[in-house]
Amino acid sequence: SQDGIKKLLEAERTAQKIVNDARQDRVQKLKKAVEEAEKEIKEFREKKDKEYKEYESKYFGASTETATQLLQSANEEIETIRTETAANKEKVVDLLIKYACEVNNKNIKV
Repeated sequence: SQDGIKKLLEAERTAQKIVNDARQDRVQKLKKAVEEAEKEIKEFREKKDKEYKEYESKYFGASTETATQLLQSANEEIETIRTETAANKEKVVDLLIKYACEVNNKNIKV
């Protein structure tokens, strides 16, 4: 009877040890899987960041250059208009005064 109880207790301890070892093994495998997943995520993120930066420099860099060129072109055109306006201002004023002061006999009814 004592011998049977000892065997049962020993079997219970052995079973408990097997269960604990299996739990620890499971925890270790889970930790390893999480670490590997985090590593893969990090590598993926770095790859995508690199691809985005290449895309950004390729397309947005050109856009910035285009915007700068458009701004420069617009400023040059504005300056040309100002120069031409200043050069022709007197002629335009004279024409306006002439037409404003000219009496047209065709439009006057007596």
